[in-house]
Amino acid sequence: MHPLLLANHLVMLAGGSIDGNKKPLDNSERWGVTLAGLGIVIAALALLVVIIFLFGKIFDAINAKQKAKEAKIAEQKKPKNTPAPVKKASPAPAPVVKKQEDDEEVIAVISAVVAMMSEQDGKIYKVTSVKAVSKNNSFSGRSAWAMDGRRQNVSPF
Repeated sequence: MHPLLLANHLVMLAGGSIDGNKKPLDNSERWGVTLAGLGIVIAALALLVVIIFLFGKIFDAINAKQKAKEAKIAEQKKPKNTPAPVKKASPAPAPVVKKQEDDEEVIAVISAVVAMMSEQDGKIYKVTSVKAVSKNNSFSGRSAWAMDGRRQNVSPF
């Protein structure tokens, strides 16, 4: 259907006249009503776009102020006399540990690291248990049920 004919039919469906009389609209009034309606709708949409844009700018400014306050508070909480950062050497390969004989040594080393972290953070950490994680199989420490659930959830992708 031709667009002008469709527009004409839509205007005719509106019926009536602008001044309230029941006389039918002539073509100039129909086009005037149609163009006025389209103009109002487009102006309202443009106004909504401007309002949403302004809200975005306002909330960005509020978030920037809040982040600045958080950075200032973090700067004040930071200790003033901190030692210079120590350059980290490349990590040495993990030593091979014999299960039966060296379990106590491994637990002592883990406890020492946790204690050192506790001193740095100013919080108290406690080692409650130490257990080995098996990485020999392809399950990465997951049970067969967990792996099947993961396979079912990921397979559609």
